[in-house]
Amino acid sequence: MEEESIRRLVREEILGRELRRINDAYKAFYIHLAIYCIVNAAFSVFVLLRGGFFWPIFPIVFWGAGVLVHFSCLSVAKKSVEKELESLK
Repeated sequence: MEEESIRRLVREEILGRELRRINDAYKAFYIHLAIYCIVNAAFSVFVLLRGGFFWPIFPIVFWGAGVLVHFSCLSVAKKSVEKELESLK
């Protein structure tokens, strides 16, 4: 019985560390999102001031898809770890 409780405690510690790592990864995501917004805003202002074809639509759409994938991966990982932590308690 003692071995089982030790395993549970070790598993909780591992999952806690994983959750902290994911929370740190959210900080990196917010930096990614800020850079995406700043760069695409600058591209858009440049094209709108000069006129012509609105080519920033391409980085907005395709880079935006990458930002969404980044966010969804973090969300799924966090929910998975939180669910497993809840099942241990």
